[in-house]
Amino acid sequence: MQLRRVAAFMAGIMLVGGFMTAGLVAAEPKQAQNDIWKDEPKGWQRSLSNEQIDRVLKGIQQRDPTRAQELTELRQQDPHRFMTELRTTGRPEIDQIFRERYEAHRQERNARFLEWLKVNYPAEEQALAKLKERDPQLYLTTFENVWDRYAYIFDGENSSPELGAVLKEDLALKKKLEQLCTRHRNEKSEAKKQEIGVELQEVVARRYDLIVRRKEIIYGQLLARLEDLQKQLTESRDDIATFKDLQIKQENVRQRVEALIGSKGKFKWD
Repeated sequence: MQLRRVAAFMAGIMLVGGFMTAGLVAAEPKQAQNDIWKDEPKGWQRSLSNEQIDRVLKGIQQRDPTRAQELTELRQQDPHRFMTELRTTGRPEIDQIFRERYEAHRQERNARFLEWLKVNYPAEEQALAKLKERDPQLYLTTFENVWDRYAYIFDGENSSPELGAVLKEDLALKKKLEQLCTRHRNEKSEAKKQEIGVELQEVVARRYDLIVRRKEIIYGQLLARLEDLQKQLTESRDDIATFKDLQIKQENVRQRVEALIGSKGKFKWD
């Protein structure tokens, strides 16, 4: 359970970090140095493609042609206001797009998991495949059970092949321990119990080493992430210092106003 919490924590860090990086930096080409406007937060509307916006407008057209025409005109006149109003009017279509996006992600994740299961636990994958043909409803329940048993190894391997190998071996040892404990409880011979006890000690010792190694790998991942965050903090601190410069502020304001009015010759600066 603790490992699953750590895995979820790591996934959350990487997910949030990835979204932040993609949303605030990578999605935009490198702009001129000291350009503060490239750092403006990206709203939900940035995640809609032009094709998806057209789809939303088409849905509004079917429900309210007049409103759709107003939004189409506003799209050319004032793109920012258009996106704000589209968010309200097109909520049913937007919700459907996001549901489809989530479902596509889930299906892709499940497909990758099944491919991984086929390589690492072929008997489980084969049983699922047969069940899917025979009883689709039971298949869904069984798939979730299999996911609960193996997903943390699947995720661990995605973050680090060594971590995946450690988790896989540890799972095998836990199963072996259960078998040894059952044998020990049912064994009548004290001599045999002694032999089983020695084997139990060896397996527990190996599990101990694996747990330590697992912690070392996760610590290394956290440390790497922390170093990356520290780098971002340093860059952010330097950005703040740069943009507090009065000359840089004046230049940014000048460029922004000129961009908004569409012509450098139509605005008189003091």
